[in-house]
Amino acid sequence: MLKTILVCTNFYPPFFIGGAEIIAHHQACLLKKLGYEVVVFCGKHDDSLRQYSLIRETYDGIIIFRTILHTPNYQIGENFHNSAVDDLFDGVVEEVRPDVVHFHNIICLSLGIIYRARQRGIRTVLTLHDYWGFCYKNTLLKEQEQVCGDFSKCRECLPDLTDSRGQLLHIRMRQDYIALQLAKVDRFISPSSYLASTYVKAGIPAHKISIISNGVNVERFSRVVKVPTKGPMRFTFIGHLGFHKGVHVLIKAMELLRKRGYLGNLCMVNIVGSGEMADQVAKFVKENRLDFAVKLWGKVDHSQIETVYECTDVLVTPSIWPENEPVTILEAMAAGIPVLASALGGNLELVRKGVTGYLFESGNAQMLAEKMVEMAQNRNHIEIMGRNAHEQVAEDTLNNYVQHIVKVYQNKETTMTPGSDRIILCSGDNLSPECAFVIDQFYQHDGNKRYRFVMSDWIEPEDWQNVELVWVVDYNGKERDLIEGMRQGRSLLVPQLNQKLVELCRNEQCGLFYADEIEAEVCLQYLIDRPSVLAALGRNAKSAFEKGMTNLSIAVGRLGK
Repeated sequence: MLKTILVCTNFYPPFFIGGAEIIAHHQACLLKKLGYEVVVFCGKHDDSLRQYSLIRETYDGIIIFRTILHTPNYQIGENFHNSAVDDLFDGVVEEVRPDVVHFHNIICLSLGIIYRARQRGIRTVLTLHDYWGFCYKNTLLKEQEQVCGDFSKCRECLPDLTDSRGQLLHIRMRQDYIALQLAKVDRFISPSSYLASTYVKAGIPAHKISIISNGVNVERFSRVVKVPTKGPMRFTFIGHLGFHKGVHVLIKAMELLRKRGYLGNLCMVNIVGSGEMADQVAKFVKENRLDFAVKLWGKVDHSQIETVYECTDVLVTPSIWPENEPVTILEAMAAGIPVLASALGGNLELVRKGVTGYLFESGNAQMLAEKMVEMAQNRNHIEIMGRNAHEQVAEDTLNNYVQHIVKVYQNKETTMTPGSDRIILCSGDNLSPECAFVIDQFYQHDGNKRYRFVMSDWIEPEDWQNVELVWVVDYNGKERDLIEGMRQGRSLLVPQLNQKLVELCRNEQCGLFYADEIEAEVCLQYLIDRPSVLAALGRNAKSAFEKGMTNLSIAVGRLGK
């Protein structure tokens, strides 16, 4: 019987409130209202408190376990695997004994918590909010406002990756580890078809994804009563004041409207939020003396967001990244406000041209300005589109949303399939530049896409069944990896500079060795292309192990000596 649900998210109110955090909190509150016991496990960034201390508190009647994280935990080379967080999560699970663990964004916590839940036989569900599962930026944006179409070329955006200890990694290793952990999730929930399609392209089986809108508090926003005005049409931006949100596009559009005499006469703009571009927006307003036409609200607490919608005729969403299902669009539509949005991602599923709003080409400030003028000149149509918008989301209530979620929890179908991805286990304290080069070259071959390069410290015991070979990626490797690899019957690939390892491979005929990056690439491809050779070397490795641990430990010895 379903009784207890553990919600996991990297942040949780009242700290760092964004769309994903709002949704996670709504979900927790609604589940509690339905009579379920709900507990939250999340992170909290606070360098002044002891790292990995666990704070238990109550927020809106829900028990929250907050693990204290420090700034290094948020580095790209560090924010996906953390055994300390895994252990803290284990302790919470032991205490709470949940029937379901529902993950949201868990980057900056640890992907290892997925395995910890699965290990206990707990059903796991993960709601997708953006592209963190395969894009380290979360946005799919490359340079020049280009949306990425090839998820295997992360190194074009991030050539070098290190963790907080200065250990060199390859961005592909980070992505490969995340993919392996996501494969252990029972069921995914995607609010939009677009987001689901990108995860399918990234390797998540389509049959594991349920498309369920996040819903909106229709009752709350239906009560919004607009402040009447006979003045300019009020266009409102709500969100993070950042480049990916298209703030620069909005600034350019406002400049075009100013030059043509429309800004302040036909159109006015509300800008709500904070972020790295806040100063740029304020500078634009000040230098052009636009206080009468552009109102800077700053950040408005979500509990007071109705005050913004009361002064809004049209919501503007100029994002240059393909958003999933923006909370602001759902809220505005529930309040009877039409939307002017960039024609990207989930926006295309929400905004119907001329019915609930309009779309414009992403990044095209000229087109945005033209649409603002067109809408401002057709007030009667604005009212019609507002009513249509409300009707479109009238059934997307939070109550309906949570009922759909509960059905996913209760569905006990087995969605786990045997992992088809093969692991090349990387052993060492650091990835040598030569080995980083090999990883780059390896993925140039289409047949190699199913292989995952993963550091040995990241894998779980059950992952060994998918390990093809153990590759020493620095000059020493780790003794425990080599011994365990040989016990498991896995071939070795070692650097020629380590003569002890070379002797081991020669004497036991259990692996290959390489002198430089070219030889490493050739050896790796040779083993992958010849399963029979790989298996034979693995059998020899296992035989060597079975000769006796003492002799093997002496043979491996202190690898760097």
